[in-house]
Amino acid sequence: MAGHSKWANIKHTKALKDGARAALFAKISRQIRMAIQEGNSADPAINSLLRTEIDRALKQNMPSGTIQNTLNKFKTTKVQLKKYRMDIRYKRAVYLICILYTDNFSGVKMDATPLIKKAGGEFMDVGNLFEDYGLIQTRFDTSKVPQGSSLEDNATNDAIELGAEEIEIEDEAEGTVNFLCNPVVLLSLSQSLTKLGYAVENSEHIFSPMKLVQLSAEDQKAYDVFIEKLRNIPGLEDIYDNVE
Repeated sequence: MAGHSKWANIKHTKALKDGARAALFAKISRQIRMAIQEGNSADPAINSLLRTEIDRALKQNMPSGTIQNTLNKFKTTKVQLKKYRMDIRYKRAVYLICILYTDNFSGVKMDATPLIKKAGGEFMDVGNLFEDYGLIQTRFDTSKVPQGSSLEDNATNDAIELGAEEIEIEDEAEGTVNFLCNPVVLLSLSQSLTKLGYAVENSEHIFSPMKLVQLSAEDQKAYDVFIEKLRNIPGLEDIYDNVE
């Protein structure tokens, strides 16, 4: 079921994004807030989404006291965060998709406009230049794979049964399996995989470029500065681009 070039592109996308995440704890706090909002509870015992985000926060070495303060801060808030997308073309050849979580998108976009224009960017719909997927990264206890079967066979059967589009065995010994799906079913598929015994370590809607561009050393330096400025936009969660 796995397409090698597709997975290679996705790995490239993930490496770019994961390698340049700024304000990690701010991002984790937003995800905790979204989990409380979507799961309608600040109690991880009854809100599986929140429990997953807390586990992820602990793995990222976020102090338990900070996590508790985040829970206390958001469990009574009435203001709802919403997910937004901002598409940008930068100096003709570079295309970006920025994902934000905010309660004031129009204000954020208005404040970001001078920064983007000054750097040589403009708002433009670039969705047709990217493929989007739901990516679920999981871990499965290999001792529970049925006798006479392999981890790949087991995961492939589960993928077919649950409606995932493709799988990739990232590490057979560690039991790490990646699933691709339609972004619309990302949440429900994550929950179904959990019920089948998969530990969901990450799930997200990602955008993978269809074609990459390579920048000169000088252009890359200027682009890196632009990206860092973008990352300071309040509520900015992820940036996907087509830069090699």
